[in-house]
Amino acid sequence: MNKIRIHLLIGINTILVYGLILFLLPGGSTEQWVVIGIAMAVMMVAPILVINKALNTLEVRATEAESELEAVRDELVKVRENLSAITTLDELTGCYNESHFKEVLLQHSAMSERGSYEFTVAVLQVDQFNHIVDNHGLASANETLQLFTRIVKAALREVDVVSRLGSDIFGLLLSGASEEDAVMIIHRISQLISQIKIKDDDDLHVTASGGITCFHGTESTEDLIAHASKALEFAVEQGRDRVAGFNYKAPEPEGEVPAEAESAAEEESSRGQD
Repeated sequence: MNKIRIHLLIGINTILVYGLILFLLPGGSTEQWVVIGIAMAVMMVAPILVINKALNTLEVRATEAESELEAVRDELVKVRENLSAITTLDELTGCYNESHFKEVLLQHSAMSERGSYEFTVAVLQVDQFNHIVDNHGLASANETLQLFTRIVKAALREVDVVSRLGSDIFGLLLSGASEEDAVMIIHRISQLISQIKIKDDDDLHVTASGGITCFHGTESTEDLIAHASKALEFAVEQGRDRVAGFNYKAPEPEGEVPAEAESAAEEESSRGQD
C-alpha cells in the first residue's frame, strides 16, 4: 500500500510538472515536447526504481529483524521455563521443592476456607535410605529415590502434588482426599515400592513410612507439614513400614486459658496388619 501511494504521488507530481512546462513554454516544437516527455518519464521512473529498491531492502531487513525478535522471544520463554524449573523443582527427583510445596499448600488452604473442599497432607520417607547409603553408596541411594519418585507420581492423580522436603523425605498434597483415602494411597505406594530391588542386595526390601494430617481450617502451611512429620515420627517409632495420623486438637477460643497442647500421633493402620 505504501509503495502504491509513493508511485502515485511521483506520477502526479511528474504530470503536474510536465503540464506546468507546457503552460510556460507554449511555443515549443514537437521534438522538444517529446524530449521533455521522455525526460519527465525518466524522472518519474528513476525515483520509483530507487524507492522500490530501498523499500525492498527495508522489507527484507524488517523480516529479518522480526525473525530475530521471534527467536529472542522463544529463547526468553525457554529461559523463563528453565528459571521456573530451577526455582521450583528438585534437581535429582524432578519433584517440587519445599518452598513451592508450601505455596501450593497455601493455595489449597485458601480454597478450603472458601468452601467445602478438603485435602490431606502426607509426609513419606524411604525407610532404608541411610542403610543403602552406608552399604551401597550415595549413587545407589539416589537411584532408589528416583525410582521411588516415579512410583509415587504414578500412584497419584494429576491434581495431587509431590515434593521433596529432605534427603529421603517427601511431602504429598492429596487433593479432595480424606484421611482414609490417604491411608489407602500410601498403602498402594508401599506395595509398589516393595518391588524395588537394590543391586547386589536381594535380601533388602525397600519400604516407606508415612504420616498424614487433614486440613481443619486453622493450620498454617508450616503446621500442616509439622503435624504430618510428627505422625511420621510415630510411625517410624512403631517399627516403620506403616502409616500414622496426627491427633489434631482444635485451638482454644480467644479469651480462655489454652489447654496444654497435645501433639501425639496415633497409628491409623500398618501395611500387612488386619
